[in-house]
Amino acid sequence: MGAKPFFRPALAALAMICLLWLAGPRPAPAAPAADPGWRPLVDRLAAEGLDRPMLDRLFAPGAMDYSPEIMARKVDAMVKKEFEPRPKPSRKTLEQSNYRHLLAPAVIAEAARFVRQHRAAFDMAKRDFGPPPELVAAFLVVETRLGAYLGDRDALSVLASLARASRLEDIAPSMRSLTGGQERRDFAAAAAADRAEWAFRELTALLRYAGAKNRQPGTIPGSIYGAIGICQFMPSNALRYGIDADGDGVVDLFCPTDAIVSVASYLRGHGWKPGMTGEETRAVVYAYNHSDLYVLAVLAVADRIKAQLEGDGPAKRPGGAGKAAR
Repeated sequence: MGAKPFFRPALAALAMICLLWLAGPRPAPAAPAADPGWRPLVDRLAAEGLDRPMLDRLFAPGAMDYSPEIMARKVDAMVKKEFEPRPKPSRKTLEQSNYRHLLAPAVIAEAARFVRQHRAAFDMAKRDFGPPPELVAAFLVVETRLGAYLGDRDALSVLASLARASRLEDIAPSMRSLTGGQERRDFAAAAAADRAEWAFRELTALLRYAGAKNRQPGTIPGSIYGAIGICQFMPSNALRYGIDADGDGVVDLFCPTDAIVSVASYLRGHGWKPGMTGEETRAVVYAYNHSDLYVLAVLAVADRIKAQLEGDGPAKRPGGAGKAAR
């Protein structure tokens, strides 16, 4: 039996409303909330003024891996440096270290070609900030082989994992240096808390750097501890010392021109000045990476690059402060 005439207009109107609702635009689904494990970190980042919906997307369930092993490796290194100090490195140490391949003639020749190719940027770096081309180039060689190796992880997940792993119990299962008494455990606990705060600041800086570049944060490659670019700056140093040397309106540390001049900016910011002694130069290089062996490697590479540029062949003193320090 059909509907009574009185109800037919109402039924027709209701059907029309349903059709219009089905055909009309649906409201956009709400952004997923951050994974509970990441929520305390997301709350802190939002309190720093970063966009909460963006953070919720970055740290949504399944979007970001947590790797406490990164902090374990960092704290292991700190414990060993504190409790198992090594003697000062020498020329022989350098030639037996992982840096030895950077002294090869082919690498030095490649670096000299890089200086010639980007001569305008190196001239700008020296004119505006002071450090000579061979020293700036040496940092780029030692850090990333002139950009050939930029890291195999994204800086975002590295720094986020470090910022989250603030407690010793989070990282102890992955550590190897805790044997030997309570003193080591206490030092490791303090080191993890300190490095987590450092990583939080660097994570905040990375997100701001990515925003300034209009780049997705998770697509920025980084080192095992979150350094970025050809020059391997930590993100806070990218914000502080990064230079838009090519004038495109963006500080891009993956661009050779910007990276070259930014290294010089960093070095002057850490004490570089004309006429420095060898010891003063070593102190400035040490500020870039707190390792005596690293300092030895950078200055040895710089020495050889300078000799190559001058046409003298490889320098003879890979272990000393060398010509670059004078």
